[in-house]
Amino acid sequence: MKKTLVAALFLAGLPAVSPGQVVRPPELPPPLVDTLKQPTGELLRQTEQLQQQLAEQRLREQLAALATLPDPLQLPAVQDILTLSGEPLWREVEVEQGFRAIEREWLLLLTADEWQALQQRWPELAGYLQRQQPLPALQLTLVTLKVPAALDSASALAQQFSAELLRYSGRNHLYQPQQQASTAAPQAASQSKASMCDWPVSLGMVDTDINTELPALAVQSGHFNLVARRFLPEQLAASYAHGTAVASLLAARDPAITPLLPQLTLYSAAAFYASNAVQQSASLEHLLTALDWLASQPLQVINLSLTGPDNPVLALLIQQLQARGLSLVAAAGNGGPAATPLYPAAYPGVIAVTAVAPDMTPYRWANQGDYIDFAAVGVRVAALTANGQVQPQSGTSLAAPVVSAAVACWRAAQPQLTHQQVYQLLMQQARDLGEPGKDPVTGHGVIEPPLETQL
Repeated sequence: MKKTLVAALFLAGLPAVSPGQVVRPPELPPPLVDTLKQPTGELLRQTEQLQQQLAEQRLREQLAALATLPDPLQLPAVQDILTLSGEPLWREVEVEQGFRAIEREWLLLLTADEWQALQQRWPELAGYLQRQQPLPALQLTLVTLKVPAALDSASALAQQFSAELLRYSGRNHLYQPQQQASTAAPQAASQSKASMCDWPVSLGMVDTDINTELPALAVQSGHFNLVARRFLPEQLAASYAHGTAVASLLAARDPAITPLLPQLTLYSAAAFYASNAVQQSASLEHLLTALDWLASQPLQVINLSLTGPDNPVLALLIQQLQARGLSLVAAAGNGGPAATPLYPAAYPGVIAVTAVAPDMTPYRWANQGDYIDFAAVGVRVAALTANGQVQPQSGTSLAAPVVSAAVACWRAAQPQLTHQQVYQLLMQQARDLGEPGKDPVTGHGVIEPPLETQL
């Protein structure tokens, strides 16, 4: 028994004792003695301070780990786009001013006779030919060239051929939608309290595919009719997020969404694909073919919730559409107040739309500038996701359809109106914010449903 007790004391770190020996408690280290002597409140304070330090240390470690992960909003400088079976379709690359394009692809937009004349003047152009396709509605030809790396710039092309070639040509740039999903709770989403108008309306848009399997966007006679066409390779996976959100603002039948156009025929041209899990892109080539198709449809208004760089080919096509009397409404961009103008919104005659919050404060990421025409609520807007959930979403992409709906209502009610006349009516409808008159933040003011008509 004595040996067992001695062994137990040894293992416990206490001295062995003999029977009858008086045992004194061990002396505690001075710091621990001081701590025990402190008031309870001071102990709690030190404990909380230690917990905070540990939490801050864990946060620093988590942030350091996150910093090593790729940013989903920052695409790599070079990226291959693959088919469903893993075969490469084309390569995205970063080009001038940080924009993106299809690697070494240049587009020419001209008549068939002009293309024939260019080939006779410079026979080597035929060696760079990738594709040649007619744009029948606009009576133009779209030519896609794949140039050598040594000619992959405007200055190199001008030197090799002449500056005259640049009148027809531009990079096969990539354009992106202007929408951001909100992290706010679903109940924080706002919705329009009224439709823009209640009469039958036709509207075109270039966007991603639309998930028509959702009950809220099912075709229904007298309410929603969809005429859709896809302008992407069949072997490329479809992308649904952005187009579904925009279409839901226009026509969804959901308790959380008041449709802007409850009697809508929507002509949807799908030209966007997924660059990664969160970003969509559309090449200029696909945008041009999509817009040519829309130009052949019975509509007067096209919504363009997308932005990108200035491009001579895009500018020429926009002019051709405007010459046909079409009204083009485009998102101003989510580049921030100091960002340079984005296109097509910044082209003359295109209605550039920025976003404001429901309390009429400007969207913090919206572009600003003299080219801004109007604003609409585009912050924390209730819209459908690709899987049918209603979530708050933000961006000038969500504001543009509001103004497109207003323009479409006017042009449906009075088809004889010109684009310029409709623009004047929008100015009368707009709710001016800030100093009187047009400004670079909200343009002429905010467009809100319902449409105030004098019919």
